[in-house]
Amino acid sequence: MSDALELASLLLDRIEETEDEERYRDLRDQLYALGTPILECLRANLSHRHHLRRMAAATNLGRLGDRESIPKLVTLIHDPHAGVREMALFSLGILGDASATEAVLGAMHDYDADVRYRALVALGDLGYAHLEEVLIRAMEDESYGVREQALSQLRAVGTPRCLPVVLKALLERELEMQQSAEEILDRLVPRLTREQYKKLPDQLTPRERRLVLNYLEARNLQEVYSTLWQRLQLVSKTSSQTRGLDKYGRLLHTDEERPHLLRAFERDETLDTLVRHFSDPHSRRSILLVGEAGVGKTALIHEAARQLSQSDASWQILETNTSELISGTRYLGDWETKLKEMAEAILKHERVLLYITNPNDLLGAGAHSKSDENFADFFKPFLERGQLRMIAECTEEDLKQGLSRDPGFLRLFRQIKVQPMDEHQTLSVLARRLTLSNEAQERSLRAEPGCLEEIRDFAESFYTRSFAPGRACDLMDALVDFTVRQNSESSDSGELVLRSKNIPQCLAEVTGMSLDLLDDSLPLDLEETRTWFTSRLIDQERAVDAIVDRLAMVKTGMSDPSRPLGVFFLVGPTGVGKTYFTRLVAERLFGSASRMVRFDLSEYQGRFALEKLIGSPHDKDREGLLTEAIRNQPFSVLLFDEFEKADAEIFNLFLQILDEGRLTDARGRTTDFRQTLIFLTSNLGASRTNMQTPGFNSGDRRQEQGDHIRNKLHEFFAPEFLNRLDEVLVFNSLSPDAMERLVELETRKAFERRGFKRRHLQVEVDPAARQWLEARGFSERFGARELKRTIEKHVLTAISRALLETPRPLSARLVRVGVVNHRIHVTLHKAPSSPTKSPSLPREPRAPSRVETP
Repeated sequence: MSDALELASLLLDRIEETEDEERYRDLRDQLYALGTPILECLRANLSHRHHLRRMAAATNLGRLGDRESIPKLVTLIHDPHAGVREMALFSLGILGDASATEAVLGAMHDYDADVRYRALVALGDLGYAHLEEVLIRAMEDESYGVREQALSQLRAVGTPRCLPVVLKALLERELEMQQSAEEILDRLVPRLTREQYKKLPDQLTPRERRLVLNYLEARNLQEVYSTLWQRLQLVSKTSSQTRGLDKYGRLLHTDEERPHLLRAFERDETLDTLVRHFSDPHSRRSILLVGEAGVGKTALIHEAARQLSQSDASWQILETNTSELISGTRYLGDWETKLKEMAEAILKHERVLLYITNPNDLLGAGAHSKSDENFADFFKPFLERGQLRMIAECTEEDLKQGLSRDPGFLRLFRQIKVQPMDEHQTLSVLARRLTLSNEAQERSLRAEPGCLEEIRDFAESFYTRSFAPGRACDLMDALVDFTVRQNSESSDSGELVLRSKNIPQCLAEVTGMSLDLLDDSLPLDLEETRTWFTSRLIDQERAVDAIVDRLAMVKTGMSDPSRPLGVFFLVGPTGVGKTYFTRLVAERLFGSASRMVRFDLSEYQGRFALEKLIGSPHDKDREGLLTEAIRNQPFSVLLFDEFEKADAEIFNLFLQILDEGRLTDARGRTTDFRQTLIFLTSNLGASRTNMQTPGFNSGDRRQEQGDHIRNKLHEFFAPEFLNRLDEVLVFNSLSPDAMERLVELETRKAFERRGFKRRHLQVEVDPAARQWLEARGFSERFGARELKRTIEKHVLTAISRALLETPRPLSARLVRVGVVNHRIHVTLHKAPSSPTKSPSLPREPRAPSRVETP
């Protein structure tokens, strides 16, 4: 057995050193071959500092069937490294213990697609009773791999209630998904009842119904699923149309669609230009609207479509995109045939306007390894001859990445620039939209004086991903929903009033930010905020002062709107609270430590490091981890650990983020970082501080070490990088007083765990035990991190043993922690009838109710 343990230790050391994935798998499998004699060694490595050792241990404990490791594997579902989380889920699925189900369900909200994929597999292995419901939700996941796994499991457990997502799976680009969906349809369609058929059209959008019909028609499945085909073709009773141009997209001129078109206000000049251009029989050129997101390009096109169709009933306006046109085509030449059919159908009518919603994709759609022929090449001769007129929209950035690559095709469009609106125009748009809403709704709605101005101003500060008037319209829509919900208890159908005082509460729901940072009527007590941090973060006064100052700037609206909310470089020895500090900031700013998004940049090295963060241009189905996380939750605290170890390309990437607050990913999409608070950490230059004896420093010594660390940063990083930081914060080594306070804080946190609350345990720690923990809880190498391990190993373990060895349970217990023979000693006593409550932590900051984003 000792030989096996010795070999296991050697293999784990090699695993830690390897950078090759194949080599890692080989070493991991060699470790598995050693069998059950190494179980204890593997369990110990579940808490190892290196992620590869944790991964290997987690994987093999499941393969070896070690049920004793289940509690630790459950905790690894929250591990900072995605690979560890994935392998913990893998093993929990193999072990099949239903007690892990809730934890596995939580992993379905993980930002990493591989983790979500593994969670689905584990839920299937665990036999989760409501698996179909989870699989249906997973079919909306952004990751193709997750959707594929969900559809694969639906083949076995799906019932007719999953039919809508199965029909949507027919629209996937991959042949494997389409085939799987057809197999499920073969099983489910014969089981559908009349009532289920009746509900089906309402469970799909008109566009989805149209695309499904196109797919079934292209595959000649109309007769195979005849009833399904008929039900999906149900149209409004007022419409007598048969399938014509509506095979290829949405017809904006129809009576059914016209009420859903957007309205354009304060754009009369541009709107007149569009209507005159397309009404002129001698004007054959297409038009491209160019402007930033939110300026109203789509509303202009919808309004032009409305006016054209109202002025002349012969107009037909077809809205479509490349994904809709290529849907249902499988083989080479299929898409050319479909576009040719559409062109022939358009040419049969005199007045048809083709609205392409994603014109930049025309240059790539349809191309493959054997041919560069694409959609743009197909449309080019029709546009040159003026037989087909097109209107499209895009942003300046999309134009540079898209149509500009083919100047000959771009020349066929007349470009019209759409600029953001000024404050006065934005206010007018809000007022007119409110009037329009009152005309369409039964319940009247008005805004109190000054409310629309507040909406405009708040939107400018917090909706930075779009421009005026769109961002103000988005906030007003959110405020209307908020107001309706606030008055939902009232059966009164009278007037609803939009109030300025509700805007901060509405924003708090949308962003998750603390209400006292948004609401000017609520004071932000800087001293109370400072106390909140210092009661939790020990002996780091400078860092606390810096973040309190930054929160004051955010509160007063003085921060630069073109950059992130703040960029701080945290430097200093390990184990002094740098990472913990960022969690506290996330908790204070957004109400939850889970709003901190962490990346360990020591894991982002080599040729594919950049692709992991921003995605690969060669893999359109896998988004970058960084851009995906911020796109899903733009209001976050970002932590980049061990920044100096990142690949050189990542440094250049950060220059764009830190300076402009935005980043373009591999797909050409821009991600906005202006509502994030960014922290970078490093131990660079801090090795000297870890070698002090016994690890504590005087004020002069701290100043000397701070200067030494800053000099190291200037030696290592380029000036253009350091100039983009708001501040470099040097974290101090811990003083004796700090260790005393830290022991108090960490023991109190440990005693708030579920096991103590469930058993109603009270704990008393005598001074000797506190001194014992102070002496042994500090490591020169690992700082105060050693304290948590010491508390768990010597205090919590002793309490656990004492509880399990008690012959019979008591209604309440008092646990006394002392020292006997230089060791922690725990005794259990009957608790007094009226226990004295231990002092509580300082009160938490006010946390607004908010909508959690999955």
